[in-house]
Amino acid sequence: MPPERFSERMRGEQLPYPLLHVPVSGMRDGQGVNQCFLVKRKTQRSTRTGDLYLEITLADRTGIIAARAWAEAAHRYASQFSEGEFVYVQGRVETYRNNLQIIVESIRRLSIHEQESGQLSGFDPSLLVSTSDRDIDEMWIELLELTGTIEPEDLRQLTLNLLEKNKERFSEHPAAISKHHAYLGGLLEHTLEVAQGVSEFATRNPGLGLHHGLATAGAILHDIGKIIELENPIAPSYGFEGQIIGHLLLGRDMIRDEAQSLTWSDDRLPKLMEHILISHHGELQYAAAMVPKTAEAIAVYHFDNLSAKLNMVRTHIQNDSEEGDFTNWERNFERRFFKGLAG
Repeated sequence: MPPERFSERMRGEQLPYPLLHVPVSGMRDGQGVNQCFLVKRKTQRSTRTGDLYLEITLADRTGIIAARAWAEAAHRYASQFSEGEFVYVQGRVETYRNNLQIIVESIRRLSIHEQESGQLSGFDPSLLVSTSDRDIDEMWIELLELTGTIEPEDLRQLTLNLLEKNKERFSEHPAAISKHHAYLGGLLEHTLEVAQGVSEFATRNPGLGLHHGLATAGAILHDIGKIIELENPIAPSYGFEGQIIGHLLLGRDMIRDEAQSLTWSDDRLPKLMEHILISHHGELQYAAAMVPKTAEAIAVYHFDNLSAKLNMVRTHIQNDSEEGDFTNWERNFERRFFKGLAG
């Protein structure tokens, strides 16, 4: 990845697509493909007869599309590119089970010279990497302002310390590999949605017994372990610690380590924070290490789930190519969605 921050290059820009680049969201059945993409996934598989083929996920800033390289193309190009690289693809678009996919005729990584020299007129990395629609710096300021409302002071300092020490990764990381907020700045966007929802709910409903500071701090830090769990933000994958430990416990350890440097007015507070992190998936069957046992943990779990689910719905609607008022089938929710009212 080039050394500059992608979010700074792409933030809010309305860039015209070069002639050679058709956005993923605008692709149609039967089109020829002769352009650049970012490789999100690459898997080698075998057909029932034992023939090699490549199962690939290609992306630009407008979305993702599945691709397949069969037989001779799979053998020829399997070693020519890796996940997280920019590639040049030639092929065609076809429909398979009501979804578009690209049949790859050739695919290869772009050389550094090609990326930097402008040799390929269709290559512009700012068109190929999806990022949050929101301004990164504005979201960060909002998150810090929200952190400033946390009481007591020791809890506020814990939250602020972890944010400031991890600002760059926290600002750039996606919130997930594919499910929700899976783009640069997605972790920050998702965190702000959850934290603002929890904070406002706690403030407006004092009779429910929510500790505003604890709930808000837990919401802000609930996914901080993802900056360790996920590697390579532009094409995220699980790192070693992500595979064997996971972000709930990685985040718990980050809180535990930072808490040791502070003097606590109530020794239970850091433990209650740890509980929010290890329980925010809600149920053991969804990889929670513990079910939520406090009002604050329950609130974070539900607002986390709401933010993730609504982002998934929005993304599905945006990427849908079905005609009419309803989308095609969304397999995660097992339903079709109403696309919404115009205007």
